[in-house]
Amino acid sequence: MQLNIRPLTRLCLLGALSLNGVLYSTHTIAADSTPTLQQVAAEVMAAEAVRSVKRLQLSYSHYRTDGLWHDLGDLFADDAVAQFGDKTLNGKQAIHDYFMKQAGRTELGLAQGQLNVYLGFQPIINLNADGVSAKGTWHEVALLGQYQARAEWRGGIYENEYRLDNGVWKLSKLGYYHQYDGSYADYGHKAPPAWNVPYHFDGLHLGQSVPVAALQALAAKPTQAEPAALAARIQRLHDETAVQNLQHSWGYYLDRKLWDDAADLFASSGTLELDQRGVYEGGAQIKQALVAFYGPSSLQNGELFDHIHLGTVVTVAADGLSASARSSQLNQLGRNGEYARWEQGTYENDFVKENGVWKLQAVHYYPRFITDYDLGWAQDAQAVPSVSTALAPAAPPSQTYAIFPAQNYVAFHYSNPVTGKSVQYPAGAVLSNELISVAPAVAKDAKASVVDLEKQAKAAIAVDAVENLNSSYGYYIDESNWNGMADTYSVTAGAKELTGAGVYVGRERIRTALNLRGPTTGRSANFFTIHQLVQPVIHVAEDGLSAKARLRLFQSGGNADGSSGSWIGGIYENTAVFEDGEWKFGVQDLHHMFNASYRNGWARFKPTTATPVATTTVNTNAAAATTTPAATGAAGREVAGGGIAQGLGGARSPAAWIAEFPPDRKIRAKQYVFPTISEPAFHYRNPVSGRAPAELLE
Repeated sequence: MQLNIRPLTRLCLLGALSLNGVLYSTHTIAADSTPTLQQVAAEVMAAEAVRSVKRLQLSYSHYRTDGLWHDLGDLFADDAVAQFGDKTLNGKQAIHDYFMKQAGRTELGLAQGQLNVYLGFQPIINLNADGVSAKGTWHEVALLGQYQARAEWRGGIYENEYRLDNGVWKLSKLGYYHQYDGSYADYGHKAPPAWNVPYHFDGLHLGQSVPVAALQALAAKPTQAEPAALAARIQRLHDETAVQNLQHSWGYYLDRKLWDDAADLFASSGTLELDQRGVYEGGAQIKQALVAFYGPSSLQNGELFDHIHLGTVVTVAADGLSASARSSQLNQLGRNGEYARWEQGTYENDFVKENGVWKLQAVHYYPRFITDYDLGWAQDAQAVPSVSTALAPAAPPSQTYAIFPAQNYVAFHYSNPVTGKSVQYPAGAVLSNELISVAPAVAKDAKASVVDLEKQAKAAIAVDAVENLNSSYGYYIDESNWNGMADTYSVTAGAKELTGAGVYVGRERIRTALNLRGPTTGRSANFFTIHQLVQPVIHVAEDGLSAKARLRLFQSGGNADGSSGSWIGGIYENTAVFEDGEWKFGVQDLHHMFNASYRNGWARFKPTTATPVATTTVNTNAAAATTTPAATGAAGREVAGGGIAQGLGGARSPAAWIAEFPPDRKIRAKQYVFPTISEPAFHYRNPVSGRAPAELLE
């Protein structure tokens, strides 16, 4: 659905706070202060800059995954510097060569049987004071290996710098900080005692992705600021958000088998093509197909059906009436006591705007690999699902292809964000898609006033600022940086859940509770956890003073020596408020869905009788294990044990501190009920049909 946003409170260029040389607004502008077109143009340029940086970095992950080394190298400035541990690379060519060497390649693309998946997500992007450079923090999870030889995980954080170079955003400095790695066959991942990431952000100002100084610098630059052109560019920013929200909602509806909602997202002539099952047309047949493939609506007890959308890149056509989006999807699928598996693939979806509402025109999903959880991608490579015998498609598959261990390349709908040229693919099968040109938005008659244009520009900025805010939570909790986390909450309206304890309201009460729980000396050297918040659906309120965001928790971690680990999943439904010129957390609402042993997975899950609490104790009889194997798998995986209880290294049990500092209210959502199914609430209605979810958070 097209984002419909009304005025945001405007930031004051007076009464600002200076921190590290950057001005941050602390007040709002008086009602009689009228913006100029030049000021609106600066805000539009700033919003576009943040989006361009995101597009650049997400393309980095997509290109590296496919071994598209030339396009990957082109994302860097000629004099770029890259730091990988103790290795420093100077210049674009050296960086290009490093990526190829790391993958063991001497030519474009990947070897047969090679898995090289790099998933990038959880951005915090901040423009610098000059308005033409930026800094960004990113998470990365890598799934690496060679069929019948090895399989491994790797994870880390990027602290990068970007600059506008001859009108194009490029990577100028890359810093990669290793967090964990491990063989797939182990009991968990291994992590160093400290990560030592030089985070560029601070909690007090995460909610202002564009500082006042940047707007001042951009406003001082000569530019053509015509109302019609500005209106078209602002509309494109909102269209990008609406399309991303729609793409991510598709994933959330799949998770819960909400087939009515999923089918509602399609235009009347929309098509669905998953794997090589054929093409299904129209909402009615699409719903029938989803039932035929995956079973009727509502999950069954013990069923995990999570579709994690990562790295979404949206391109809106010049006329604003069609768009495409590319996403990586990582699936955690299975049924307790029966089976578990991983899947990973790529979406290249098409969208159409009808009567002001964005809808899915075509869903194209191309799996990269499908593998049994016990065996992993070194030992198991399952075939792509073929044409359904349960429900005949309207048309045969539009393309035929093999998946892992074979290599195929899903063509990009968009050109390289730096060169503007089509992506260079290796010889072999490329799954084609229509290329959308990133052309200037078509300017139409502008009826909005300058004041309205500015309000809409600030609304676009707000979306990225709210994502910054939500992304920060994971980085702070993983480092046990409680004061930094507390600074991101509203002084009065902030509300933070602490699992096993309750909800604390107000920034300083949150700060006290966090420090009571601890640990207070940073992350424990012998334990780690990675809270990854992904797949955002963000809506800003019509008055511009609050926002709501749905995100997925994709969590891993465990003992740092790799002796035990877990996979944890959940849904955040968070709010944000615009307070003193910056976005701050309001209510944080987490619905923990499952907590499964890394070793044994979600098919050997034994329900617990109590809510897990913060602890560092290794659970050798793992709550996530049963004594009955779900299937014959790799040696050792059928043996109970190796899981952990949810928690943080060095944290105190709630029983040790809530009596002296009781919470303000109970946690709303049920926690860790899997294998029983508990449905999370939604903060929004279906973006196309308007259908209300079973539980709507008003």
